[in-house]
Amino acid sequence: MNKIIDINTWIRKEHYEFFKDFDDPMFGLTFNVDFTAVYNEAKRTNSSFFLFSLHKIMQAANATEEFRYRIEGDDVVCYDVIHASSTVGRPDGTFGFSTMEYFTDRDTFVSEGSKVVERIKSLTGITFEEQTDRKDVIHYSPMPWIQFTDLKHPASFGKKFSIPKISTGKLFKEGAALKLPVSVTANHALMDGYHVARFLDNLNDLIQAD
Repeated sequence: MNKIIDINTWIRKEHYEFFKDFDDPMFGLTFNVDFTAVYNEAKRTNSSFFLFSLHKIMQAANATEEFRYRIEGDDVVCYDVIHASSTVGRPDGTFGFSTMEYFTDRDTFVSEGSKVVERIKSLTGITFEEQTDRKDVIHYSPMPWIQFTDLKHPASFGKKFSIPKISTGKLFKEGAALKLPVSVTANHALMDGYHVARFLDNLNDLIQAD
């Protein structure tokens, strides 16, 4: 489900009209997030840190309205719920694309997500799953080998791309904390740095609530 944003009464109308026709309207921010509690809980329950951390990220994305905005034709729409379109790595170094439905309940998300991960790992090639043209998703790419400080994604500028991209890097120690590099890339016509900061605040609050 989605609702159409009335652009004429939208507080960001001028910002939207300014950025929407840029050749490259995407901007990116990278920050380190304390995932110690999430990591410890995943290990305590012998669960997947990848899926535990992705669930927190999807909780924060769904809690931040601007992350649910999409450009569709001449409209800006806001989805009620967004899901994860994630890459899944394989032991041979390749990866496949997947779609993981978002569930507010972490155990359900992890259980269903684990099935998706195993299915993609059993296949070969780039593996486009059905409904890869969905817009009610976040494009997620985990890169657990690199403690990155910045990131650039490949992009196709033949259409108004408006799906946020979130990537995570290698978990690293900083004092007693375990921190995860998190990169957010988003369309500037739909959000600003202020909204990415709200996503980060939501993410930190959700992690601390455990």
